[in-house]
Amino acid sequence: MNPVAPHLLASGLGLLAAVQFAASSLLVKRGLVRGDPISGATISIAASFTVFALAAPFTVTAADFRSPALWIFAAVGLMRPAFSTMLANEGTRRLGPTISSTVESTSPLFAVTGGVLVLREHLGLGTALGTLGVVCGIGVLSQRGRLTRDWPLWALGFPLAAAIIRSTAHVAVKAGLMLLPNVVLSGGMAYGVSFLMALGVLGLRRSQGWHSRAAGGPWGGAGWFVLTGLANAGAIFALNSALEIGDVVQVSPVTASVPVFTLLGSWLFLRTERLSGRIVLAVLLVVPSVVLITLGR
Repeated sequence: MNPVAPHLLASGLGLLAAVQFAASSLLVKRGLVRGDPISGATISIAASFTVFALAAPFTVTAADFRSPALWIFAAVGLMRPAFSTMLANEGTRRLGPTISSTVESTSPLFAVTGGVLVLREHLGLGTALGTLGVVCGIGVLSQRGRLTRDWPLWALGFPLAAAIIRSTAHVAVKAGLMLLPNVVLSGGMAYGVSFLMALGVLGLRRSQGWHSRAAGGPWGGAGWFVLTGLANAGAIFALNSALEIGDVVQVSPVTASVPVFTLLGSWLFLRTERLSGRIVLAVLLVVPSVVLITLGR
């Protein structure tokens, strides 16, 4: 096989993952119209886990369960989406969406650093410049209105920790796939752990007398949340497949283009965004950057 082909395929799969993550973001917004975040997250994670569980008999062998990579994949389930989402939400609550999302957009920088230092991956000039371009493009999308500071400096730690955890998950998945190249098992183990955590949180809240205030009750918007889970499963499958054949320094920045596709999807399908100069500028930054990363070798 042409040595360039895996590199191009990895970038293509990274972009596919970004599109599906963006689709899941749009779908969950529809679900939250009638549902609540806790039940919705549980339904979504359950749907994702079901996809990988159904695929497991065709791709997973008994020998795979003896690999130490299983512990890595399970640890990823603790990090993402569980802790990263909680930290990101707390960051948004304390700092507001603009500052929080801007800080979170630094995630590719941490992923690239981890790929170079931990996995000994090579960072070329094209990949480095492309990564900075993606981060700048996402930063442009995050800027909305005037910024005021009425929060303590330490509160920046919440979105920063979320960015570090998400980037660490990419490095961990790559390390696990180097030991056991099984994309289905990597996704299934992670979502299995996340599902158990989601059930635990849901059970704890209900034991404390929590009642959903959503318009549709605790199971409102269930159909949308199931679709969200299916989109997330497809995104993780594409992302992990990209990490299996490509490097973190290449895949993570490309996948970080999710906000661009989310805004374009909101403009095209939900009509909740207007095509502004900010969006155009972000696209002009991100698209050439992705091309630069793809052609960086």
